[in-house]
Amino acid sequence: MNDEISLGIKEPKDTFSNPLSEINMANATDFIASVYDTLATSFNMNAAPDSLFLQMAWPGISISPEDCKDATGKYNANLAEELFSSLANIVPVMNKSKYENSAYTIDDIYEIIISSARPNGVPDASLETNPLYKLFADAQYEFVLSEKGSSKDPMDTYHKSIATPSNWYDEAATAYWTSINIQSSQVKPAESNPLFVKYNGAKLLEAGVIKIKNTPPTAALFSAALTQTISKQKIISNKNFKTNTFTLSPNILNTSSQIVFNKMKTATAARPSAVLNTAFRNKLVATNIKNPVLRPMPVTAFEKNNKVLSSIKIQNINTENLMVKPNIYSAKQTIILNDLLIKDLPTQKSVGSDGFSISFKFCRVNIDRPWLNLALLSTKNWNIYGTNVGEYSSGTAENNTGIFPLLPTSFILISNVAITANWSATDKDNLSNAVSFGPFDVRNGSFNQNTLEIKGMQIIGCLSKLTPALAPSASPIV
Repeated sequence: MNDEISLGIKEPKDTFSNPLSEINMANATDFIASVYDTLATSFNMNAAPDSLFLQMAWPGISISPEDCKDATGKYNANLAEELFSSLANIVPVMNKSKYENSAYTIDDIYEIIISSARPNGVPDASLETNPLYKLFADAQYEFVLSEKGSSKDPMDTYHKSIATPSNWYDEAATAYWTSINIQSSQVKPAESNPLFVKYNGAKLLEAGVIKIKNTPPTAALFSAALTQTISKQKIISNKNFKTNTFTLSPNILNTSSQIVFNKMKTATAARPSAVLNTAFRNKLVATNIKNPVLRPMPVTAFEKNNKVLSSIKIQNINTENLMVKPNIYSAKQTIILNDLLIKDLPTQKSVGSDGFSISFKFCRVNIDRPWLNLALLSTKNWNIYGTNVGEYSSGTAENNTGIFPLLPTSFILISNVAITANWSATDKDNLSNAVSFGPFDVRNGSFNQNTLEIKGMQIIGCLSKLTPALAPSASPIV
């Protein structure tokens, strides 16, 4: 996220120099649908299960190399890990074709689930010996061990996610990424792209494809936007979950704590002895007692967002570009702030531009979360204490109103983007003050004749799969 952005527009020629543009005069909608279809073909999405979706980010999430470099200007693997882990921790909104940050985090919700999971029909006295309950206790243990401190904010933490390829953030590595070239003659009508139509991609374009900057925000306006987002989260949570504290049997708390305690005493070669010390064990047990079995909503998400609100300083925002300046906030904070800066900006339709072509490089970056046991969540015959069936996810793509409907499995990174077209005067004027064009973040863009060149790399979308029904059974106490 560079401090300086040039989107200076040179006066283009009247027509695009490619003679094929006279044959195929596809508009912006057709062009974006073709980009989606090309990526979908690359990932063989036509043969993918119905539970897997290609979601395009609107706009893409720019990745600044500076966020992965230390004070000496060298790449730092720990900083890159923190950034990737924070990006991989986003819960997307339930949408088959659009990737949108719900402002909930996977680790918050996962912690609630594994802490509140109860095997069906098992009395309190038998919990300690129940195999399924032991698995959930073990999941809590693995979850706690995977927490790491932020390099930029010692009070902030994250859970490590592993990226493949591991050098995803290195600008030099983009030379080896896959190249895509779509000529204007290859752009097909949007309605002829089956997955784009199937997943209602055209609806994304109805409001417009060019997101326009407003007047640079003031600190007050920015804080108001963040407050509104937090309020919406609370409304959603209060609607879906009971927020009162249940009176729990002491046996439940004691059993839960004792199981975790016993797990921590189990000798495992892979566990460094420095971690398995008495202080650590006592802290985990105390945490379990402090946070009872029922954790109805991810209050920690609100606390983290409120922390961002209290620490925001307008001088840390590049108000012209609507980006947080690098190396100021933690990765988590930077992501949410950048999202809020452009979340509600107005959009304009593309008017009169045609003859689109594009070239770019892309890389699929797979996500592995060693702390998240999806196989365990996919088992049956358990409930989330105090909730109904499917309150976190119905396990289906239709009418899934839960707060954890999708799990991102891969990011799609792109770089070296060049979009050429017969740009209309209206589109040129709008793009001179734009944040994005369709799924492309253009804040690092500039025009060269009729070609819009976008520097740097960005996440243009992700592959996400449905989460299983969470909870698979109703709690006896709701």
